[in-house]
Amino acid sequence: MSDAKKGSRDISDLKARLGLKKQGAQTGSTPRAGNGAQSGGVVAPPGLNLPAPPGMAPAAPPQPVMPNAADDPFGAMNAMAKQHIPQRAPEIVIVNDGRPVENVGQQSHAASILRMAVPAAIALIVGIAVGKIGTSASAYNAGLKDAKWILGDKENPSSVVALKKVLSDLDTALDEAKTKHSFKPDKAVDDQLRAIAKKLDGVKTDLVFRAKENALNDEIAGRIFAFYAGITEVKDMIDQHNKATIGDDIALKKGKEAADAANLPADSALAGNLKFAVMVSAPTDSNRGDDFGAKIVEIAGVICPGSKTAQPRCPEGESPSGIAYRTNPGEVPTTGDLASPGTDTVPAKKLLTIIPNGISKALVVGTEPGVSEYYYTRRLRSLYERIHGKPGQDGKPAGGLLDEGNKLESALQAEANKSSRFSFFM
Repeated sequence: MSDAKKGSRDISDLKARLGLKKQGAQTGSTPRAGNGAQSGGVVAPPGLNLPAPPGMAPAAPPQPVMPNAADDPFGAMNAMAKQHIPQRAPEIVIVNDGRPVENVGQQSHAASILRMAVPAAIALIVGIAVGKIGTSASAYNAGLKDAKWILGDKENPSSVVALKKVLSDLDTALDEAKTKHSFKPDKAVDDQLRAIAKKLDGVKTDLVFRAKENALNDEIAGRIFAFYAGITEVKDMIDQHNKATIGDDIALKKGKEAADAANLPADSALAGNLKFAVMVSAPTDSNRGDDFGAKIVEIAGVICPGSKTAQPRCPEGESPSGIAYRTNPGEVPTTGDLASPGTDTVPAKKLLTIIPNGISKALVVGTEPGVSEYYYTRRLRSLYERIHGKPGQDGKPAGGLLDEGNKLESALQAEANKSSRFSFFM
């Protein structure tokens, strides 16, 4: 075969592979059948497209020959492209918001947390509000309970009612001591104070101070603290007095013994007077060496008619003719005369009886009993004024603990009569 024929055949084969060569131009080739020929029907003339007979589905259009990719890669690619309908590639829109790509995931995570946190926060706020309302109601109800407990009755020794009764008894005892002997030492008063102190020992002021005072209004809470602080103060005052009376009793007992010894005996003609007297001393014409002044002398008794010795008293129907006295302890008594009343002139060497008073008592019994009596009186007076109150400008007592108890009782009674509130925490 010549080279010309061989080259012409190679070109023809290449066109056939590429699908560029017409089928009808081939010599000796059999014309392709139409749709009808493929389905076994009548062969349609060239250029005429007849519909398929009834009941017969039209045949699929012929597919181009798929070359072997190993032999003809370009032909295989063209055939493959003809079998697919070209589609528009999906359009991707890129938006630049100015934030880094790594922040996109963080923003989504924060949004998720926010969606969960907002309802939780709302529920928390509602819960807190309901809790505060419930707590407030519970505190109010606790305040009413505290008011009733503090008000109490006489069976509760820590209640206001019971303490008012104790203060009233104490006020009565001190008022009697004032009226009878101006708060002077009295064993009966001391016994009453000890009995009252035992009643106050049972008062549990710590429970009162631990009560929910914030559940009550400030005025009532202040009155409660002031009243029970006053009770504690009065209890301390009584305890101090009772302790002090132990030493006072010893000193006063010694003073009483000294006072009894300083008085003339009951069987003496001068009973009721001190056994000490005052004698005026002054120089006289017969004795210019005497001192001028007054001397404290001791009365040894009376001189009866016809006797020169001192006697407690003269026989029945006889009057003393003189007074026996001594200027120094243990010496022999001297006879003297009592000064006659009714004159403003006191002659020398006449005896004057001493009128008892605080100074004379202190001189007789000593200073220790006098000091004990002074502080005894002062303690009782202070205790009386703390309970009863000090006199005001109008002369009426005010500011006493008993008056504070009356006001507190009225306030607690009004508070205890209020109705309780609904609470989830009841």
